[in-house]
Formats: sequence, structure tokens, C-alpha cells
Amino acid sequence: MRHVSGFHSRFAILCASILIFGTFAQGAPQRNPTPFGRQLAAIASRFGGKVTFAAVDLKTGERFGLAAKRPVPTASVIKLPVMVEAFYQMQEGKLKWSQPVKETKFDRVRGSGILQDLHQQIGLTLGDAITLMIDLSDNTAANIVIRTVGINAVNARMLQLGLKHTKLFGYVFHEGESPDPEAKKFGLGETTADDMVHLLTLIRQHHILTPAACNHMLEILGKQRALDAFPRYTSDIPGVTWEHKTGALNAVRNDVGIAETPVGPIVMAGFAYDSPDHQWTADNAALLVLARLARATLDHFLPAQASAKAAN
Repeated sequence: MRHVSGFHSRFAILCASILIFGTFAQGAPQRNPTPFGRQLAAIASRFGGKVTFAAVDLKTGERFGLAAKRPVPTASVIKLPVMVEAFYQMQEGKLKWSQPVKETKFDRVRGSGILQDLHQQIGLTLGDAITLMIDLSDNTAANIVIRTVGINAVNARMLQLGLKHTKLFGYVFHEGESPDPEAKKFGLGETTADDMVHLLTLIRQHHILTPAACNHMLEILGKQRALDAFPRYTSDIPGVTWEHKTGALNAVRNDVGIAETPVGPIVMAGFAYDSPDHQWTADNAALLVLARLARATLDHFLPAQASAKAAN
């Protein structure tokens, strides 16, 4: 009986490990926890809420995941897929970066951004709205862009690109109007850490649109003003810069992006939710756990990459 009990115990641990530390949905095999995987889990366990996280070194292909396939609320991270769809429609000739867009009464909402405090007709272009939507996470600008490209178009494009669990449910602060029952659970949008890493990888490796369009999106993401999550503890690492998009709700903080390093890009996606800390401060517990995960990931990947470069 002791032997059988031990077997079941080890089997349970193995199953939990596969669930927690499995790698990406795009065909990569599952893996057992490694010392680094256990480090990520330890960081997440001290948070007090729930965490999903995914990371990939685009140079070596090494990947790690922490519940990375679990559907989570996007908050403003869904604005990244909205930007991608806008660039597709510009490439297809349906839209132009320089075309004027008008703000409507429906578009203007509270929360993040500056447009809510400005004159309603200030002569915005589509490019202005996209930039405000990403870099200031402007909710009014987001509604303008969503209305311009269409909710269904965003969702169809994400499916086409292989993001099986990413969906925009409606307009910012109009989520209650969505007929989709999942909107009640996830709010503005739903995704997974895997999906966001996949989308960012497609952009960074120029596997979608044109190289110029991908670089333009990366340039916009590189001007992100919210720096309290992934970039927080990495400013002392020489040569590291970020292209990323954040999201926040009372009990949610998210960050998805690319760390550009001297030896190659590292893509990450982190979602901290059901947070016990609802304070809107830079030291919110959910922001801190994302910052610690990002720093631990760079500390893990960069020495390995540097050693590989020296060996070559």
C-alpha cells in the first residue's frame, strides 16, 4: 500500500507539473518543471491572486509557460489585436493612416487616456487614434478604432492568425451590451498568455503584413507610457528596451511585450488577476508580480544567450 500511495503521489505531481508548466499551444510538446519553471511558480505563488505567464527566447526557441493556456480577461491588452486589424485594413486599402476620424458621443468614455478631457473634435487621424490607444491606452481612442475596423473583423483576423482563444467582446465601457455570454466573465476581451506571445512573435519576426508595417507597430509599442510592470526591474540591464502593451482593472494587471536585448528578442505575456490588491498605485501587488516574473525571465535567458554567443 505504501508503494501504491507513493506512485499516486508522484503521478499527481507529474500531472500538476504538466498543467502548470506546459509550453505553447502552437504544437510545442509539454515539459516537466525545470528549476527556472519552479522559480516562476514560486514568484507567482507569493502574489495572492492568480497568474498566467508565457515566455519565449526567439533566438534559441526556449519556452516557458505558467498556466499559459488558461483563458484570462484581457483588459486593455485587447487593444493590441485591434491595432493589428487596423494595419491589415490599411494594407488592404480599406483604411489610411492619415484619414480623419471623428469622435462620437458613444466613443467618449472614462478611464485611461486624454481624449475624454479634450475638445471632442480636435482633428484626429486614424494614426493618432491608434497611437493614443496603445501608448496611453486611451479608451475613447480605442472605441474610435474599434468602430472603424469592426469587432467581427478583429475576431476573424485573430482566428486566421491562429489565436484560438482571443476575442474582443465589444467597446470599452460598453461591454454590457455584448450578446456574447463570455463577455460577462471576461469583460472587454478574452485571451491566453500563449495567444499573446504567438501574436507578438508573428509581428517581431515579420510573419504577418509587411516588414514595414510590423516595424511600425513595434515602434508604437516601444513608446508605451506605462512602465510599472515588465520594464520595472529591467532598466539596469544594459541594452534592454521594451515594446509592450499593458492592461488594468481593479483586480487585474496585464503586460504583454517584447524585450529587445543585445543578444536577441524575448517575448513575454503575463496576466495577474483576482488580485487582493485593488489600489491604483505603482506598487500594486499585481504589477509587482509581473515585474518580478519579467526580471527573472531576463536573468534566465540572457546568461544562456550570452554563453551561446561567446561559444560561436
